Amino acid sequence: MKELNKIEQLLYGLNYEVKLYLFGPGDCDTSLEKVLHKLISEDCISSGIVTSSSAEARNEIMDMVLYEGNTGSGPIDLESKKSEIASLIERVFNHIHFDSSEMIIKFNFYEGHPSSPVFWDFAFDIHSQGKRWIFVGSSSD
Repeated sequence: MKELNKIEQLLYGLNYEVKLYLFGPGDCDTSLEKVLHKLISEDCISSGIVTSSSAEARNEIMDMVLYEGNTGSGPIDLESKKSEIASLIERVFNHIHFDSSEMIIKFNFYEGHPSSPVFWDFAFDIHSQGKRWIFVGSSSD
């Protein structure tokens, strides 16, 4: 999605890079492992699987995406970009009908993470309107 690419560009900084992925839609009637294997990589193994609400997931995603970092690493001039970033994330949420999702599962990658997280990462399995989306984000140096 072009919105995710734009967010990544806005969050670029000193020793800091954000990667955001939206995989799907996938099959709602398949196990998480099989969906990860199909949409991301055969190497994927999930762990730490817990149910989440859309409000909890939204807060966690926004807290991580708007992570300020420190003087040695973090997004450049984040304060001036926050409203644009929030608007772009909202477009992603609307695209996948995030707020009206039937189920949201938070999980970790035990193996096969599509990126190399350093500062933060998130992974959510989102079921909405008969579709399944895997939303993954991370930051690294």
